[in-house]
Amino acid sequence: MSRGSNSAPNYNDLLKKTEHYDKDERYMAISDLCEALKRNAAHANSENNNNAAASSSTPQIDSQTERRICSAVLSLLDDSSNDVQTVAVKTLGVLLMTVQEEQVNEIADRICGLMLDPSKSALRDVYAIGLKTLVETVPDSMGNAVSHHLIGRLIDGVHTNSNTSPSSSPSSGDDKNSEEIVLACLNVLTDLLTRFGSSSNSITMQHEPLLNVSLLQLGSPRPIVRKRAGTTISVLATVMSDSLLHRLVERLLDQIDLASGIGKSGKKRARIAHKTDGSKSLASSDLRSADTRSLIRTMCTVSGTVGHRLNQGHIDRIVPIFLRFCDPADADDEDYDSDEPMDTDDVMAGMGEEAAAAMQIELRESCFAGFESFVLRCPALIRPHLDQIVYSALAYMRFDPNYTYDDDDDDAEDDEEEEEEMEEEEEDEYSTEDDMSDEDDDNNWKVRRSAIRTLTAVVEATKHDPSKLWIDEFAWRQNSEKKTTVAGALVNRFKEREENCRVDIIECFTRLLSYTVSASSAGVLVLASCTSMDDDALAASGAVVVDLRSNVSSAIVKATEKQLSAKKGGERSKSSAIALLSTLCLAPGGIGSSEQITSVFRHVKTILNADDDANTRRHTAVNSKSLKLEALCLVRIMLSCKKHDALDIKSTLLPILLSDICKCVQEDWYKVISEALRVLMEIPGLLVLGSATKAEKDEVATSLYDAIEPRLSEHDLDQEIKECALSASASLVSVLHASLSPDQKNRILTLLLDRLKNDTTRIAAIKTLSKVGRAAKSSEDLDLTSVMNEALEQLALLLRQQSRSLKQSALECIDTLVLCLPESDIDMDEGLFDSVLKDLGEIIADTDLHICHLSLSASNSILKARPSTGALVKGHVLPASLELSKSALLQDPALTSLLNLLEQMVASGAIGFDELHKLLEAQMAGDGSKGSKQVISNLAQCIATIAVTSPSAKQEKFMKSTISAIKPSSTDVAATQLNLLVSGNFGRKVDVSKMKGVAQSMQKIYFESFDSSNEDIKHAAALALGRASVGAIDPFLPALLSALEGSSGKKQYLLFSSLREFIHCYRETEGSDLSSSVPMLLPPLEMNCGNEEEGVRAMVAECLGALACLEPKAILPVLQKLATDDSDKKVHIHWTVGNAVKFAIGGQINPTELAPFMPTFLELLKEDDLAVKN
Repeated sequence: MSRGSNSAPNYNDLLKKTEHYDKDERYMAISDLCEALKRNAAHANSENNNNAAASSSTPQIDSQTERRICSAVLSLLDDSSNDVQTVAVKTLGVLLMTVQEEQVNEIADRICGLMLDPSKSALRDVYAIGLKTLVETVPDSMGNAVSHHLIGRLIDGVHTNSNTSPSSSPSSGDDKNSEEIVLACLNVLTDLLTRFGSSSNSITMQHEPLLNVSLLQLGSPRPIVRKRAGTTISVLATVMSDSLLHRLVERLLDQIDLASGIGKSGKKRARIAHKTDGSKSLASSDLRSADTRSLIRTMCTVSGTVGHRLNQGHIDRIVPIFLRFCDPADADDEDYDSDEPMDTDDVMAGMGEEAAAAMQIELRESCFAGFESFVLRCPALIRPHLDQIVYSALAYMRFDPNYTYDDDDDDAEDDEEEEEEMEEEEEDEYSTEDDMSDEDDDNNWKVRRSAIRTLTAVVEATKHDPSKLWIDEFAWRQNSEKKTTVAGALVNRFKEREENCRVDIIECFTRLLSYTVSASSAGVLVLASCTSMDDDALAASGAVVVDLRSNVSSAIVKATEKQLSAKKGGERSKSSAIALLSTLCLAPGGIGSSEQITSVFRHVKTILNADDDANTRRHTAVNSKSLKLEALCLVRIMLSCKKHDALDIKSTLLPILLSDICKCVQEDWYKVISEALRVLMEIPGLLVLGSATKAEKDEVATSLYDAIEPRLSEHDLDQEIKECALSASASLVSVLHASLSPDQKNRILTLLLDRLKNDTTRIAAIKTLSKVGRAAKSSEDLDLTSVMNEALEQLALLLRQQSRSLKQSALECIDTLVLCLPESDIDMDEGLFDSVLKDLGEIIADTDLHICHLSLSASNSILKARPSTGALVKGHVLPASLELSKSALLQDPALTSLLNLLEQMVASGAIGFDELHKLLEAQMAGDGSKGSKQVISNLAQCIATIAVTSPSAKQEKFMKSTISAIKPSSTDVAATQLNLLVSGNFGRKVDVSKMKGVAQSMQKIYFESFDSSNEDIKHAAALALGRASVGAIDPFLPALLSALEGSSGKKQYLLFSSLREFIHCYRETEGSDLSSSVPMLLPPLEMNCGNEEEGVRAMVAECLGALACLEPKAILPVLQKLATDDSDKKVHIHWTVGNAVKFAIGGQINPTELAPFMPTFLELLKEDDLAVKN
């Protein structure tokens, strides 16, 4: 009977029931005991964490009860019921978290003894699971004690039950029992090493005995024991000392070194090695009978886990030994006998021919697995041997002694008839099992697969610079003049007859091509374009050029087409071929010419029509649909990658594939439908780029509409289909609207409104409307007035939602749609603008400046499109805008949008200049605004912006009034700063020299302000002088430079601040040309590069950096000359030049202009002064 979760368990009753004769009672008792122990453990953890009082519902377990529980659980591990045993093991894991260390040690001793007991073979698996559970769940604090109790007994268990005699019968009962004990011990030792190998002193002291006993098991006649011992050694290698690891590697290599190799060349290598090192004796006799492949596999596993700890000497010794078993010459030996026995290996002695052949295959497979591990784990150490490894992998990648591919006849001169005949033969091979009955047991493909994986590891290791795999050549066959690169060899082997190997080859080359494209983007190498390339110039520059256009691209396409054209089988090969073509689209030139594009499209058409072909209906639906999806992805990438000629794509796509893609929209699987819609989304843009005729556009628009409209109108569809249908309709309407009938356009727009009202599709519908709106702005053929009222109404409602992303999308859409409106339209609901503007005004706040920016921009767009809404903007938006203008957080896009709105309000007559001027000045009276420079700066920009919009007569009057209000000695510092900045911002946009006496008055007041006692006024005057100089260079810049000649100290710093502001503002002016003023600017800047004041030098550096961005040809030679200055002030001058270059780079100077001067600037890093280096 189960108990409530809050009732205290009666452990005595539960313990009695665990001895009940009924297995169901025992099962319920151990289950309830397990739950009670879980609650007790949870309570103990809570008590330790919170230091709380013990709960009355969960009493503590006394030590006597703990012992009884432990005994009961251990006894149930021997239970006759498997279900009871399972729960007992589960309970054991919970029990270990609650009992004391003494009980944990007793449990460990008891279970270990049961597992090692030869008479308990029937329940040994249960005991092993229990011991593994103990090792995995015991608290870390008890790890050393548990390890101390287990490690010695487990090592003795392995040693006592070891059987390395090859003559013993593995089927005998005693040997089988011993083998089970050894496997269980090795399994637990592996877990023990994994958890406590690096933290337990008891295990550390046993590293060497454990290593010796594990190495002994590599000579076991049972493969499972050898494999488990190798796993234990690999885990031990991660925690053992460097000296012990070195001994392990040496012992493994000494034994492997005794092997004679495989094949004629491999044995020749072995004889030479043994002759030159004949004095070497075996390091340990316990490895003498070890299986060579187990040793190699163990060496590979060790390198995979601790490859970074191996040294160059280890690698230099390993590679030649491994090459004895996979010598490239043996792969090309025409007289190769796959059944040749290895008579020098103890393990191979007495083997049959089939066993010897299988052993050779496994040895080669293990060696290539080792090469793969070394390349990935020890890339620096393996680099001297990489060419040998690649050569060997290339040779064994085509190692197929039972089949002839006629590689030497695969030249470009072959007739098409011969190629077709070969294709038919290959297809017959793939599909006809009767003809290949003698090759059912051919496992040489395993060697080829492991060699391919080694090449894949090489590709992965060289992914940052894969150029050598395209350039370095290797002999294709022994004693053959034909050479090939790694890339060329991979493409040549696409004809591999074994599916697993063929897929690995294609995927390896796909990865190589992808890394090559990435390296090209990073500038590591250059991919030659199919349209423009100057080989001589590239070679002269030292760039590594990989040319895909000559024959590589065509060879890739031709090889993949063979896979796609296979009529039977090869689903994985087709999938890999499609992935390769998709990657090829990213390279310059893409798939290639019109002929190759047509061929690929025809094969895609075959895949898309697979369900209609009676010969292919036998394929599973899942594979067919998955292949369709990948084929559609390939078409979409080809359309969107912009690497192909748009005219070629258009000319081949429309007649071959368009109808089939439209049919795919009516498929059943949602992924195929979605991808087909994404393809259709790319087609309208393709027609524009491909210069399609009106007839072609009309025909395509009709086909697209017929395919998209049904999916757009359906409601019970997957979300992905709905969103893709909306995107496809946006592309159709925005590009091909002139080819759609009014009814078709209205139908799509009506469906868009329906989707806008739906919660699940409204964001996608908003994006669609935005795209259509942008198209309507630039085209008179697309009229949205029929849906404008309802669309704006729905969008306004969305502004009241809490979702920020929804607000953002709605605001962007409103901003776009309102600009599509004509200035007057009787069909528009004027009351709607009142509601929209009211909602816009309510979300203008400095708590979210991006939403604020979008709201101000939308309000500005409404006012531009409908000047009649000026009163509404003034009533709903202006109050919030004025409040925002005095926020210290206002900046960047939000400030720009505010300035644009205020300017539009004055220009449209929504509010008068004088009224708005007073309102803005009144914001200065707000509490907390007087001390904020940011608020004063923002208000100054607002006032200057609306002043620029006012009539010329008002502008002159306004400026004279502003200048007269500037009192450098006034106590109202904020007002003085405001007026100074207003005058400067106004002078930046309007040439004040045309206003009588204004320029002279501004100069006078600015220079007077430099003598003010207030630092803020000085700074404001410096900024104002620099900005005013932008609009009127002739009166201001000479005066500024003249003042610099006789200045020093603080005033000199302020004048350079003005000059810096002038240059920065001039850079932001469209169509700016400062070349005529550079001769005036350079002398004072050069003169002060060595100024003693660091602040002045910093201003000079900023000025020079900004000027270098504007006029690099004039400034960079000057900086180069200063960088080599050797005067007494060279340290200061070099410091200034270094900072000027830094500011120029930060200002995005043209890299081409800067590059020739960088060697001189980099010489500054050799300066002794630390400040210059920094």
